Amino acid sequence: MQNSFLPFFRQLTLSVLVGALLFVASCRKDDNDNDYDQRVVDNTTFLDLMKDWYFWYDKMPDIDPSVYQSPYRVLEAVRYSKDPWSFVTTREEFESYYRDSKFIGHGFGSGWDAQDNLRVTFVFENTALFEFGVRRSWIIERINDRQISRNTNINELLGPNDVGITNSFRFISPGNDIVDVTDEKKEIIMNSVLHKEVFEHGGRKTGYIVYKGFTGPSRDEADTVFSYFLEEGIDNLILDLRYNSGGQTDVANYIASTIGGSSVIDQSFTEYVYNDQQSESNFIDSFKVPDYPLNIEELVVISTRSTASASEMVINGLKPYLPVVVVGNNTSGKPMGMNSWYYREYAFVPITFKIVNANGEGEYFDGLPADGYVDDDLSRMFGDPEELSLREALNYIETGTFSLSPATKMLDFYHQPMLQMRGMRRIIGAH
Repeated sequence: MQNSFLPFFRQLTLSVLVGALLFVASCRKDDNDNDYDQRVVDNTTFLDLMKDWYFWYDKMPDIDPSVYQSPYRVLEAVRYSKDPWSFVTTREEFESYYRDSKFIGHGFGSGWDAQDNLRVTFVFENTALFEFGVRRSWIIERINDRQISRNTNINELLGPNDVGITNSFRFISPGNDIVDVTDEKKEIIMNSVLHKEVFEHGGRKTGYIVYKGFTGPSRDEADTVFSYFLEEGIDNLILDLRYNSGGQTDVANYIASTIGGSSVIDQSFTEYVYNDQQSESNFIDSFKVPDYPLNIEELVVISTRSTASASEMVINGLKPYLPVVVVGNNTSGKPMGMNSWYYREYAFVPITFKIVNANGEGEYFDGLPADGYVDDDLSRMFGDPEELSLREALNYIETGTFSLSPATKMLDFYHQPMLQMRGMRRIIGAH
């Protein structure tokens, strides 16, 4: 028998069981000698789950689960057109990322700049590339001797996310040095805090944190930074979520509670609304008591079209209580959440509820709008005060206005490599 649980949405750890949720029986391999029969059982189990819990269950087509090769294919057959987020993955991969912040890959992000250069957007510290000196802003000119262009599908070119897969890279450093690196994919431990810094101007201090993901270990990472900000006595906060595709909502709640501080404790952070078959699961998630309350009176967020899910929840959940100013671009647009179930070797993670804030605001499928539009400046490091997004955020804090006119043509973020990823990999958002 497998356990059901809520890694994104209600529990504090991955091991907490939620008894009100459906759980499904698992057949041992020796219970059934016929692979075909077991496949049908797997598919049927998943389809039954979707019929009960999928938010758009009433828009699913009728299908015969026996004709599909796996639950992965069943999901694609019944997925609603508004849903690019539901996924099926292995239990091992799912637990590894959300419990331990681990995944298989090279450990870097990439993005196209305005000149059609593919640049490194970030590099996790626990990687060979980081040790080699590769950093944000480096141009990726070639992968496996193939010249990179906008037509290149980077994710396909890098191959399966398996330990030992080897790729060669030709980078161009900021000093225009050509750097060739060969690297094997391995288990990467993600550091959620990509950068932290305190800026001082006119006797006031602004804390700046680049926050990559909402996983179990990321809360402790954030607390280390928030403790530092309290010691520094910051007056303002810039929360950089430009590459944060979401994660666990208990961590998102904690981050928002830390920012809002004592004024928001026990008030409604987010309401979760399930389909009409599961309305007894609807609930209001209140702000918690943080360890290092910042009591920020106004929050400035840096976002892109890769800012999604739990990141959007922080923005939307705090808006009823304090001014939240968004600089960069509109967010991704995921006003929905998922529950998760284990079954045999699978983790089933379908969209099961919608998210609204204390004012009843949700349905932001087009993304939460930015207040000041500016391109992600991939040519500069995090923390560089001349990097366009950070410069605009700092300018707003100093003047209360935006220095740039609204952009007439933003970069096409829908063609960024991160957004070409699907399912679990899109949440990870790294190669």
